[in-house]
Amino acid sequence: MNRKELKELKEILLKQKERILKSIGYLEESTQKNARGNKSERAGVPTHLAELGTDTFEKDLDFNLTSSETELLEMIDESLKRIEEKKYGICDGCGTQIPKQRLKAIPYARYCIDCQKKREKTGGKY
Repeated sequence: MNRKELKELKEILLKQKERILKSIGYLEESTQKNARGNKSERAGVPTHLAELGTDTFEKDLDFNLTSSETELLEMIDESLKRIEEKKYGICDGCGTQIPKQRLKAIPYARYCIDCQKKREKTGGKY
């Protein structure tokens, strides 16, 4: 992989990281706003029974989205670290070069397609 391609992929990673940080910030802000609702909501008692399901669903959704975004952020940070260490684009499974097309589609990919398929078949124990 040449420097221009590496720089392009690094910029993509940095843009994704920025987007995720904004998303996490929005989710945290939204959660805090919901927590600062009226007194009965803060006490955990919805003002209407139908709101209980909606509130629970929204809290679960925010939590799951934040967890997913945090996991993706960790993968991006790891990829940025690998760029600095000149290990980026090398498959963690077999040690071969990950195809550029795969890295352009998933710039935080750690495995070539073959190794990723094996990991998925074995539940990540490859």
